[in-house]
Amino acid sequence: MKRGHLPLIAGIVILLAAAILGYRAYMSDLERKEAAMRAANEYAMTQARLKEAERVAAAAAEARRLADLKAQQDAAEAAQRQAELAAEQAAAEAALREAEAQKARLAAAQEQAARAAAEADAEAQRQQAERAKELAAAEERRQAALKRVAELEQEKRNAADREAQRLAALKRQQELEAERQREAMLRAEDDPAAFGNFYRYFPGISPIGPNAVQASQPNQVQALR
Repeated sequence: MKRGHLPLIAGIVILLAAAILGYRAYMSDLERKEAAMRAANEYAMTQARLKEAERVAAAAAEARRLADLKAQQDAAEAAQRQAELAAEQAAAEAALREAEAQKARLAAAQEQAARAAAEADAEAQRQQAERAKELAAAEERRQAALKRVAELEQEKRNAADREAQRLAALKRQQELEAERQREAMLRAEDDPAAFGNFYRYFPGISPIGPNAVQASQPNQVQALR
């Protein structure tokens, strides 16, 4: 090989080395950019999951607040209605006792009139008919009072049934809210960072499932942020 060719070969080698180094630098920069894009996408997905968890938690809290308020109002109305029914029942029972006492007095008066019939048959018959009429009216009032007492008892039972149904519906609503919280937690489990922050939105709920994060991970996520 002629010595005149050596600079040409050296130049070619240098150009090849520069091309290889440039290609490696380009690929390294491309990989860094792709890694940055993947990290940005993962961060965006994590933020979306966190926002969804916050929305679910806020909706559940508002639903619980409204349900508690409605339950308090229903309980107050039910208690007031029970008190009204108890007062009406007491009045009806008093009327029943009065009607029964009046019936007893009229029965005694009718018996006394019957005894006096031997002395004054015509007058006794008139009085007996009058007492019989009053006795029938008293019996009618007694029957009306008995009917009202029965109606009030039935209304009290109906009110108790409605209260039991309301409590059952409230229990079903609370179970549905608990299920929504569990679903939100399971969705957040897929992302460790989101699951680490889950304690902020659902305090007191223990993690479940195969991807449960250890207790130290919320601190690690905070340090990364």
